[in-house]
Amino acid sequence: MKITKIVASEVLTLYTDSNIGGKVYIKYFSPALAEKNVLCEKESEVKDGVIVCDRFEGGRDLMYCRIAVTDENGKPVEGKEYVEEILDSERSFDYPVADTKKGLQVTMVKDAVELGVRHAALNVNLGDFLMPAPDGDNTIEFIFDGKIYYINKKIAEKNDAKVKELSDNGIIITFILLNSKHWTTTVSDEFWNIIKHPGYTPDGLISQFNVMEEQGLDYYRAFVAFISDRYTQEDERYGRAVGLIVGNEINSGYVWCNAGEMSCEQYCYEYTTALRIAYQTSRVFYDKMRIYISLDHFWTGANENAAPNRYYGSKFVLDYINRYCLAEGQIPWNIAHHPYPEDLRYPDFWNDVSALPNLDAPIITFKNLEVLAEFLYQKEYLYNGERRRIILSEQGFNSFFTPESEIVQAMAYGRAYKKIMQIPEIDSFILHAHQDNKEEFGLNLGLWRRKPDSGELDAPKPVYYVFKMIDRKDEKGVWHWERY
Repeated sequence: MKITKIVASEVLTLYTDSNIGGKVYIKYFSPALAEKNVLCEKESEVKDGVIVCDRFEGGRDLMYCRIAVTDENGKPVEGKEYVEEILDSERSFDYPVADTKKGLQVTMVKDAVELGVRHAALNVNLGDFLMPAPDGDNTIEFIFDGKIYYINKKIAEKNDAKVKELSDNGIIITFILLNSKHWTTTVSDEFWNIIKHPGYTPDGLISQFNVMEEQGLDYYRAFVAFISDRYTQEDERYGRAVGLIVGNEINSGYVWCNAGEMSCEQYCYEYTTALRIAYQTSRVFYDKMRIYISLDHFWTGANENAAPNRYYGSKFVLDYINRYCLAEGQIPWNIAHHPYPEDLRYPDFWNDVSALPNLDAPIITFKNLEVLAEFLYQKEYLYNGERRRIILSEQGFNSFFTPESEIVQAMAYGRAYKKIMQIPEIDSFILHAHQDNKEEFGLNLGLWRRKPDSGELDAPKPVYYVFKMIDRKDEKGVWHWERY
């Protein structure tokens, strides 16, 4: 007998590949990977190949647990160990559909609306939203899975205003889930020691989520639950968001999603737990929330090939994640890709040397973007027979304060847009950035030029006008992406 699928509704239903009856014994383990404790044990029986058992125990939702089954002879039953499908979500509404793939990391909402933006990605940080204790009037109490959590009211309301202004203007929002000590606020050392990954090193700008220890994982689940609940309300009182990107550029995780030094295999196993928790938790509130894996442009190559326990190729990351999901519990993950040019300083991606047109390419940029789609077309990467979705959640093109470089920047955006229009699985192209940022490693990726000395806004660059007209028909009925 083998467990083939686990489904959560009012109860937990375990499907098997056998019609043999008999008693079974079920143990529920904490989803925290370093915890070995059994939360509870149940006795059930197999009827017509199906095992049904209680979902809740003492106010706790057992859906998140690792589920281990033994038969009446004490022999372990192999197969799936985690819930794959949730049938009783609180809300069900159509996933929004946009009339364009045009997106932007928005800093000026009015300008973005005038530009025709329909997609945006917003950063949300665990340590900004969650607090270890109430803070007087600056506290929202949030009850989740039988516990009370404390939300920073000022942070939540500031986020509300941003989300609502964007979504009320027809912009589809995807959140980027981060775990940083210093983002909008500074997390106390005491709380940071709970929520950061146990292996985190200060080399990383952002930590992987702590899925190893139960207390840290509980705060992570509460974080996902709060934003999933708040931004999928039927009346959209706080605005609406319908996607969650788990972490940032995890294949280069030593900088952007740090868990210390470990093998790609171990890193991906821990990340898969964070991915699964985000899926399970968000689907409790909204049945079509989309979950994304964040990857940069390194494919079979890595940010530092000489540091294999720090940086990985995205292809190998996806191989491991998919392998774990197929074995333990499949989920509908999608891809949030960042196909920056080979050298971020130079926007002419069509000259990228390492962006080869095959599955063994060292990198994937706009030059060979079809390689990512081709990889996901493989049968073993489909979800219920359907292709995974792709969003391009962060990428941009640099300029150098010269007219020539700004023309190339504009040309690069147009040619990249033409490329993405040829790949139907790509839902959005979210450009980074709205305006040049003096602090961004010397890069000028914005639609708006900054003043070289002060960093203040100067004027729109040529790419601004290409962006404004792209994906719109002119008076002759020609789509502007077709011109590049």
